[in-house]
Amino acid sequence: MRKKWLIALLFLIVVSLIAWISIKQKPIYKASSTVVVETAGHDTFYFAYKTYMKTQRGIIKSRRVAYHVIKNLGLMNKEEFKTANDPTGILLRKLKVDIIKGTGIIRINAEDGDPKEASRIANEFAAVYINPNLSRIQTNNSRVQDFADVPLEPIRPDKKLNIALSMILIIAGGISAAFLKKPDDAVIKDPKDITALFQLPVLGLVPKIKPDGRNIKTKADIDMVVKKDPLCMASEAYRSIRAKLLFSLNSAGSIAKSIVITSSAPKEGKTISAINLAIMIAHSGESALLVDAHAKRPRVHTVFNMNNDVGFSNYISGEAGFDSIVKYPGIDNLSIVTSGSASYKPVESISLKNTKLFLEKASAGFSKIIFDAPPVYFLGDIAVLLNICDGAVLIAEGSKTTKNLLGNSKESLHKRGANIIGVIFNNVSL
Repeated sequence: MRKKWLIALLFLIVVSLIAWISIKQKPIYKASSTVVVETAGHDTFYFAYKTYMKTQRGIIKSRRVAYHVIKNLGLMNKEEFKTANDPTGILLRKLKVDIIKGTGIIRINAEDGDPKEASRIANEFAAVYINPNLSRIQTNNSRVQDFADVPLEPIRPDKKLNIALSMILIIAGGISAAFLKKPDDAVIKDPKDITALFQLPVLGLVPKIKPDGRNIKTKADIDMVVKKDPLCMASEAYRSIRAKLLFSLNSAGSIAKSIVITSSAPKEGKTISAINLAIMIAHSGESALLVDAHAKRPRVHTVFNMNNDVGFSNYISGEAGFDSIVKYPGIDNLSIVTSGSASYKPVESISLKNTKLFLEKASAGFSKIIFDAPPVYFLGDIAVLLNICDGAVLIAEGSKTTKNLLGNSKESLHKRGANIIGVIFNNVSL
């Protein structure tokens, strides 16, 4: 009920304001005269005609013609022109000259707050233009076809139109606010909502990471915050998440632990979470393999400053062997497989077969395998990872991810056979 009253009040205020502005605005009148331009010798070729007509329009809008109009109408006696630094410029701003396409007719439009003055200006421009003794530049046999009448109605402001448009906009805005914005579209601000609404455990809250001028200076430092500043709040958050994550995985019972890190939408902190969790697991003494499974928008290789010629997609497509794609970033117990340059084959059975084979190879040499996967709605063929890996972790960005989006992501992951371990609430303002 309160929202309805606010919408009604806003409606009244906006309509009243627009009505008041429209009433206070000085009315502007437009008068138009037309001249027929003799185009003989210029109408054989279209471009010659077009150039000629543009020239005539330029003559009408010239300062020489405007000077004679000011002189003939005695405009310098008017306050508007008397005190102006550029009276000719003021007059030309009142003028608009249009060429009637496909004809030898030019329409001369003049605008002014006085309807009679608008008519006088339009007619005088036409008269000066067709008088070679005054313009000195015009040499054709042009003539005035129609003199401008005194306009009866202003061209602006259109008070009725302004008020009608404001009413339509307010009504449309009110309808949108009242009916289109559903509760499920609300942004998740409290991590407790994730547990209450979706029955998903929250693995941890990662605060917004900002450069501090000491340990964290660049974007690359933020991407590897647990390495650059192990004692900051974000590193502590990832340390806590690692403990909860490993506990959940140990409960799964399998020997090799493979995790898919994904998100509902792009730019929610999926890659930074995958990188820092991989580094944190490696720091704990376990052998970790970080795999960039996002072929369309890979980023892991840029963070670690690695070549991306060969990687995960090359193995999936059968173009490279396992040992040739494993890289070492210089961090103890951590290995990297970048995304690679090949595209995944469209046949799902081939992707499933080679993905399973990759996981078998990786499990033989590493105790934890972390896949930086695409967002849920862009998984494509790589969705087979969700079915064969031990678990999936959803990244949700604080004050950005909506309830509706997270709910749809959960449903989509379950349909693909994923075991959702939990949610990391990223980029939280503390």
